[in-house]
This record gives sequence, structure tokens and C-alpha cells, in this order.
Amino acid sequence: MAGLSFAAIDVETANSARGSICAVGVTVVRDGRREETASWLCRPPAGLDFFNWHNIRVHGISAAMVADQPCFAERFPEVVATVGDLPLIAHNAGFDSGAIREACARSGIQAPAWDFSCSLSLARRHLNLDSYRLPHVAAALGIDFTNHHDAAADAAAAADIVIALAERSGVDSLAALERLVVDRPLRTEPVRAASGMARAQPEPRERPRRSWFGHEELIIPTVTGTDPTHPLHGEIIVFTGDLTAMKRQDAWNAIAAHGATPARNVTRRTTGLVIGDGFQGADPAKFTTSKARRVVELRARGQRIEVMDEAGFLACLGPIEATAQAHSL
Repeated sequence: MAGLSFAAIDVETANSARGSICAVGVTVVRDGRREETASWLCRPPAGLDFFNWHNIRVHGISAAMVADQPCFAERFPEVVATVGDLPLIAHNAGFDSGAIREACARSGIQAPAWDFSCSLSLARRHLNLDSYRLPHVAAALGIDFTNHHDAAADAAAAADIVIALAERSGVDSLAALERLVVDRPLRTEPVRAASGMARAQPEPRERPRRSWFGHEELIIPTVTGTDPTHPLHGEIIVFTGDLTAMKRQDAWNAIAAHGATPARNVTRRTTGLVIGDGFQGADPAKFTTSKARRVVELRARGQRIEVMDEAGFLACLGPIEATAQAHSL
């Protein structure tokens, strides 16, 4: 596929701070073929250079493993040189691009003006799956993928996903793939009952996406954000506890405007949890709701779910938008 050229990137972090990058992987694709994959370990920027046990459990990188490695600022020029002038993709580009921007800011270096696309968003547009996490999308497309959360393996898998989607769609450039809108068929395969017998899936019924919360009727908004570099873009976010700065509906609308999907319950698709009620920190085990407990369980199984308190969430939205939301109450 002449013209399908890009670099896929993945970062791993030492703790819940996005800028705490301890590993970077890059795969270069030219004319629809993988040319090279490289990865680097590094010490996270000063102030973010501590390792959380959960992150170690996910990717296996510890402080001892990076103790003799260059710091992020010293390592990053190698990453930039490998990417060159290629457009970038990442699976959940909002996370990786935000992590790079924060790590550069913390390191006192200029962040590159990279053009990011998101393989997670592309997969949601082209495929009808129960989960759009990297292993599930790779499996659905028949991509051989092991060693999840290894930066090199994740970058290569993201690259293979884009190549496979382009082949399925009959396009030969990343720009054409992004412009393409595909009508995804409804699922028609039988669902296996507990008894082992297959039963036909019932016909889907139209019904409003709404529920009750705090005696208010909440409407899940349509996702409208189109900037894949925004930290919330492509995320599936659940809220637990009341926010002081805005109502739940306003929070849902705000994240949808940035390309995130609001969700009522924590599932295997959840990527973010926002905790209100004056909670501070990023440890869901210190909060008492069933949603927080579910996040603890899923993180223990290796699922990456970012946890934010209200202050972190408002900072992610941005001061201008957060203030406007607060003043609208």
C-alpha cells in the first residue's frame, strides 16, 4: 500500500502521573510495511521518578531496571530521530501524546509538534467489538500479539492494526483511513447460554440512553470531540461521587466534547474513573463505592484504568472550560 507511511508509538509510565515515562516503543511503517521497531528505557523526569506497585505489576519495569538508563530528556532525541517526519499513531493517542507533552514540560525541553492519529478511535469506527483494548482489537484482526504493555510490542501491534484496517477498507493512506466512515454491522452470532446451548441474540430495540442519578434524568451525550491529542479523547470514563464544580450531566457533556465516552458502570472497557465527594489522590482502594472497588479488582487483573480526583479532572478539562462549567450552575 504505497503511501501508508507512519510511526506507531507507545509509552509506559512509572506511576499515575502521565509524564512519568519509563519506556518508549516506536514502530516505523513505510508503504504499508513494518520497517523497524525500537524501544528505550529511561528514568522518568525529576519529581515523577517514583514507581507505583500497580504500574510495575502491569509492565514489569522497576526503578532498579532504569537506574543506569539516561533520563527522559537525554533519551527522547533518539525517539524523535526514529519518528522523523512521519505522522504518528498510538492506541489511545490522548494518553500517549499527553504523556509526552507532560514529560517534556517536566524535563524543560520542547515537545515536538507531532500529528497524532488514534488506532483505538479507528478501531471503534471500523469494528464492532465488546472491547477495543489493544489485545482485543489485535485478536479480532488476526494479529499475532503477545507481551502486552511492553512498549515495543504495543507499538508494533498498533501499527499492525492500522495496516489491517487500511487493507480491509481498501485505502492506501492514513488520511484516507481517517476520513472513511464505515457502517458497522450489528452482531448476529449466537450467544452461548450457561447450559452450553446456543441461543439466538434478540433483535436490538431502540431505547433512550438515560438513567436516574440524584433524582435527575441524565442523558448520555453523543461523543463529538475530534482532537485525538486531547488527554480525554478515546477514553471511557465513569464518575463516582458528586463533583463540587459541576453537575454530573455537565461533566458528561464536557468529556464527550473532547471525544471521551461517558459510562455509568465500570466494565472491562473502562479506562478512567473520576472520584468526587472531596476525595483526594489516585488510589481507588481508599474510596468506598462499588465502582471504586470494581476498579481495584480490574487493575489487579492488569487492566489500565486511570483514576483522577476532582482537581485532576478539572485540570485535565482545562481551566477555562472548567471555570465556565462552574459558572453555569
